[in-house]
Amino acid sequence: MIRKIFLAIIVLAITGAGFAVYLWSLPHKKVENAKGIAITAEQLAKEYSSNVKAADARYLNKAIEVSGTIIEVDKNQDGGMMIVLKSEDMEKGIQCAMRDKGLGYAKGQNVVIKGFCSDYGITRVSLTDCVMK
Repeated sequence: MIRKIFLAIIVLAITGAGFAVYLWSLPHKKVENAKGIAITAEQLAKEYSSNVKAADARYLNKAIEVSGTIIEVDKNQDGGMMIVLKSEDMEKGIQCAMRDKGLGYAKGQNVVIKGFCSDYGITRVSLTDCVMK
């Protein structure tokens, strides 16, 4: 009886390990290959501030193309470029974690940024894996 239980545990462990390797080897989803939902930074911020659940249902983990004006350019803790796009409420905005680190961006520049909507934090909507369109 103990031998059968031990054998079942070994089979489950091997199956789990095989599934983990399969998931690990899947290609990484790239924003360039996904069709983006076009929206302005103003509209995206407004939708999230009025109804987070509805906005999450529409945008969360999806590629979106956000057009707007840069109000802040900074680096994150990993040395990556962080860009914030302007919205009506200056406390809010769209925070974009850029994939490329050394590109030159300037405040006041009008841009279209494509990235995956990752969450709505305390003050801002966050996009990850962003690229300039």
